[in-house]
Amino acid sequence: MPDRRPHLEPLQIALRARVEGQCVDADCLWTRHFESCLSHAERLANSAPNQHALDALSGSVMHVVSGMGSFNDDMRWRNGQAIRGMEAPDTASGAVYDAALELRRIDV
Repeated sequence: MPDRRPHLEPLQIALRARVEGQCVDADCLWTRHFESCLSHAERLANSAPNQHALDALSGSVMHVVSGMGSFNDDMRWRNGQAIRGMEAPDTASGAVYDAALELRRIDV
């Protein structure tokens, strides 16, 4: 199996941007999850991850970025009001989602 560690770098970059973007909202419940995912990605980048480990990280990230009740839904609104600075988190979240999805590709 080829070395997949270079494919972790886009996810690390996207997760860092997502964590930094969450500083806009001090009450964000998702920050700890994204920080944990970033830490996990950094540990994998310093090892020789197998596809199972990459799939697990990918799933953990993708699980909270898409779907009903996801991070994107929660980050746009709080108590019925748009959160200032988070009117359009889709760009950063899309980068996180795409980078996580790329880890699942085994034909690279």
